[in-house]
Amino acid sequence: MRKKTVIGIILLAFCIACRLSVPFADFYAEHCYPLISTVLSRIGSIVKFSLEEIIVLAFVVTLVDILVKAIRRKEGLIKWLGKTVVVLMWLYIWFYMGWGNNYYRTGLYVRNGIQRVHFEKETFDQFLEEYTAGLNGAAEKAGSYGNSEKLEEEIRGFYTSEAVPYGYTKLRRWQHAKLPLLNRLYSAVGVLGYMGPFLCESQLNRDLLEYEYPFTAAHEMGHLAGVTSEAEANYWGFAFCRQSANPGVRYSGYLAVFPYVASNARALLPEEEYEAWIGKVCEKAKEDYKDSREYWLGKRIGWIDQFQSWFYNLYLKSNGVSEGIKDYSGVVGMIITMDAYNKQPTVI
Repeated sequence: MRKKTVIGIILLAFCIACRLSVPFADFYAEHCYPLISTVLSRIGSIVKFSLEEIIVLAFVVTLVDILVKAIRRKEGLIKWLGKTVVVLMWLYIWFYMGWGNNYYRTGLYVRNGIQRVHFEKETFDQFLEEYTAGLNGAAEKAGSYGNSEKLEEEIRGFYTSEAVPYGYTKLRRWQHAKLPLLNRLYSAVGVLGYMGPFLCESQLNRDLLEYEYPFTAAHEMGHLAGVTSEAEANYWGFAFCRQSANPGVRYSGYLAVFPYVASNARALLPEEEYEAWIGKVCEKAKEDYKDSREYWLGKRIGWIDQFQSWFYNLYLKSNGVSEGIKDYSGVVGMIITMDAYNKQPTVI
């Protein structure tokens, strides 16, 4: 048996072990991922453009080439299937060894002994009051977020001081957000950014609006630190923006979670209380949220968007995120819980 095949089988077995056993996944997240992400991202940093799509395209071309050669040479179903399985095996290994095994580690609350805060009317009302004050205050003073490189430096510093103590990986100075090569496709499905697992590259949509950029950058770099839950990535993105001295950055965070806050408020409050709360939200925030929604809807392509939503929902659930794409909305509960754990108010 070839050495490459043996290595592949060992790595595949480890990935399956991480999926089936939390201790294996914890070992990967604590000891393997920090080293792997450092090496892969350092390789990716050699060029300024994104390599993730090129890698995926290379795998697709390889699979097509195997099929074409099998037909031309009349190799037979078994031989073609064997070669295809080998390529897919290495794709699976690269994805999960590069980043994906983080999905199966012990969750943030459990590994840090954090007691989740359940809904209480008084607590939620206090959160709404503090959140609204923060949103309106930031909106009143909001301007440009400034230089993107300086912003990234601040994000890396934030994760080092605030997220690493919770068990996440330190971000490196060469880890910069990149721009997707197939940007039109991401806009067509409303993807503002994504985590590239093959070379640990954070991707940010070129079409991001000024007030969307800081939060999205912090969200995606949270994934780079090893965060897999979308709700939690939203939390860390919000937490970074909220503590910034720049009101433009703070506004980005408050506005980004506005739809989730509004959704929770509508579901948990009587109609008259919900309407009273909405009336307290400044017009700028409501107008910017509406403009952003219309802006991205205008870029979407219906059938592609629907397929992507279905596929991504399936992908999340297959990796242990039981809520699927609804996981994004859990950010409000995380803000309340983490603020209670850290004993700090929502408004900074």
